Amino acid sequence: ATTLAMSKFDDKSVPKSHRIDAVFSLFRISFFHGCDIKGMSSAIEKATELIEGISGGDWSARNKLKAYEGVWSLAIRDFSRAARLFVDVVPTFESYELADFGTIIRYTVLSCMIALPRCELRKKLMHHGVMAQALHSQYQDLREYFVSLYDGRYADFLVCLARVEKEMKRDPLLHPHYRHYVQEMRLRAYKQILQAYRSLSLDYMAKSFGVTSEFIEREVARFAAAGRLQCKIDSVAGTVVTSSPSSDETKEAPEASLDRGMLYQTTVKRGDILLNRLKKLARVMDF
Repeated sequence: ATTLAMSKFDDKSVPKSHRIDAVFSLFRISFFHGCDIKGMSSAIEKATELIEGISGGDWSARNKLKAYEGVWSLAIRDFSRAARLFVDVVPTFESYELADFGTIIRYTVLSCMIALPRCELRKKLMHHGVMAQALHSQYQDLREYFVSLYDGRYADFLVCLARVEKEMKRDPLLHPHYRHYVQEMRLRAYKQILQAYRSLSLDYMAKSFGVTSEFIEREVARFAAAGRLQCKIDSVAGTVVTSSPSSDETKEAPEASLDRGMLYQTTVKRGDILLNRLKKLARVMDF
């Protein structure tokens, strides 16, 4: 199959559309037989060169290339590129010889969750016509994975993440990346809960995530020591104290300091607590 596809690709007398089909076949051979990254990369390079050389462009070929390039991006752990490509290709997906629609939806959610800033996640996943419809109707496990993190239901999020980890282990394309992915997603959740507070008790944080205080302390300490979390642990007081990131770090992750949605939610919650206390105080004074 490889020899036949390669000979068709190398034959300049063959129409370009057939040569493009041949190079996509080369990609699938590399993909389905052990996720050969070298072969997949070579096929993407050849396909890009052929398609860009078509005068006037070939919409169908370009659309297919996005799907193939998205899969290749996952193989090389370029989640940002994969997210951008999959979001574009979902509404017009037609590369069923590569993967079924459900697999592409799954790849889209997984790549968006790790790569996109929080302010873009809802727009891309919940306000994106075809994507939103698919998540509401057929893929509610993926919807819960996104919504649980977005709404700050961290214990539910970790349950969803554990399910995602099992699925990634079974997927030949994603298996090499599952440890990195799970670690980065836990880090993302820790950043989200810490960014709204100057200090937070380890017990509260542990309860929020549905784990032990010891586990949270180890996790936060490890990420803080590596410079991935801007905080310090006060073991005596049992608290996590956040610190302001440097200007360079702020540039790398502007959503951490400019996430108005998260700040709004925190302000509302604190306001509710204050109102309840004032009501209790008023009842005592009236008595």
